Amino acid sequence: MRLQATGLEAGYGAVPALHGVSVSVEQGEIVAIVGRNGVGKTTLIKALMGLLPATSGSVRLGGNDVTRWPPSRRVRAGLRAVYQERAVFSELTVRDNLRLNGLDASAQADVLEMFPDSLIGRDQQRAGTLSGGEQKMLASGCALRAGASILVMDEPTEGLQPSNVDLLGKHLSQARDDGLGVILVEQHLALATSLATRFVVLEKGEVVASGHADEPDIHERIATHLVI
Repeated sequence: MRLQATGLEAGYGAVPALHGVSVSVEQGEIVAIVGRNGVGKTTLIKALMGLLPATSGSVRLGGNDVTRWPPSRRVRAGLRAVYQERAVFSELTVRDNLRLNGLDASAQADVLEMFPDSLIGRDQQRAGTLSGGEQKMLASGCALRAGASILVMDEPTEGLQPSNVDLLGKHLSQARDDGLGVILVEQHLALATSLATRFVVLEKGEVVASGHADEPDIHERIATHLVI
């Protein structure tokens, strides 16, 4: 399955935030979206998931034009997301969050075991009482075990301790090798560099650079656009 946005434009009210962005990801690869704060990365994630309507351009998932599909229909078609904010249902328990993600007992146990020092033994705890990083771990685990074909992630390492960043990296690497496609918005450049097969750099809502991870000058080209 392939997720492809072509000429995507979206924004907030009359304020445009994306200007003709084209990006794609295939199953079995990780595409890192990088850029300074406020360049449209989160807007892109919301537009891909249908939380923000596209004012121009298209989003295709597999053979389907999903540009006008609601988020729920995109999820049923195999597209999942981990959002920067409101990652979990805060008033429900960890266990109920797992159930609402459609996970059976085995998959629920897998999620807790992905981050054992942070999640095991806390399944009856209200999810909103977890730290921000722990909520991200729970959301990431649910998304990785939900059987999606394509996953989009917005700053999944925000609030995570270094050891848990490493754990998440290992889980994402394994998921990629197992055939999951991932669009990864990430400020943790060391993680993005270690995982990504391709990079896309956003600046002022536009793609200003892109390339494969094995291109000899890719990191220098990325750094050029990230220097303040």
